Amino acid sequence: MNVYLAKFMTYFEIHRMHREGLSVRHISSYLVLNRRTVIKYLNMSEQEYESFLIQQADRKKILLPYEDF
Repeated sequence: MNVYLAKFMTYFEIHRMHREGLSVRHISSYLVLNRRTVIKYLNMSEQEYESFLIQQADRKKILLPYEDF
């Protein structure tokens, strides 16, 4: 499965569980995510989350020069 798709599925799962009335603590323990991450994703719209993922993918990796080693 595509990593991008898996992250989007996690985002939608967080929002679905929150709509069902589950607490942030319960969502974070069920999905094995940090509580602050769950809160951050709940505060993002779908467009904001998509731009966040694109920004993360375009980020320069520090260890990239040593990848072949």
